[in-house]
Amino acid sequence: MRHKTRLRWAILLPLASLPLPRPLNAQVPSPNPTAVRAGDVVAVGTGTVLALLPRVLGVGSGTVACAPCDPRTLPGFDRWVVRETNAVWGRASDFLLLGLLLFGGVSTATQDAGGPYVTGMVEAGVWTAAVTEWVKAGVARHRPVMYTEDAPAAAADVNNVRSFPSGHASLAFGVATSYWLARRDLTGSPGAAAWAVAGAAAGVGAFRMLAGKHFLSDVLAGALLGVAGGAAVHAIKF
Repeated sequence: MRHKTRLRWAILLPLASLPLPRPLNAQVPSPNPTAVRAGDVVAVGTGTVLALLPRVLGVGSGTVACAPCDPRTLPGFDRWVVRETNAVWGRASDFLLLGLLLFGGVSTATQDAGGPYVTGMVEAGVWTAAVTEWVKAGVARHRPVMYTEDAPAAAADVNNVRSFPSGHASLAFGVATSYWLARRDLTGSPGAAAWAVAGAAAGVGAFRMLAGKHFLSDVLAGALLGVAGGAAVHAIKF
């Protein structure tokens, strides 16, 4: 009798450890891949507030040290950008950046399971902008126009002491990096579209220099911030 009892438990115990199938009405639904999570909303909102705070609080304002400044105090690779502000190239950089953002967002949103990656692009752009604004306020570097004859008139604009790093370049490269990584995940390869977006980001930086808004070092620093921001957000989210 004891032998039969032991044999019965030897059979039942392994079976009891197997996972039992859930009834259909108790199945846990899979998450919606296009849904925006509460954490994403908080991340975007927090990044936006941090990006706006330096200007709202006036951090870095009133730090004009010279008008005009001496171009000889600049590194040699930055001196060639010293010029008056050019509104045409400035608007061109704005339109190119806007086109990059729209193309990246729409192109990703139309991909299967692309929704979370669009959210990632927004977060990358917002947090890159936040870091850029605080660095601008802390460094308070004069723009190229402050080294020209137009400097006395330009000194009244606080934006003319927020040259480093380039906000346009950081945002462009942040979104371009996010788009590049999203294309790689969604299609297996960045492809020609990602190269085109990267080229557009470089174009934004070039246009900012032609507009007399930034030095080469401003654009390079902005590009590095953007690449780092886009890669960091992607690594955290995906």
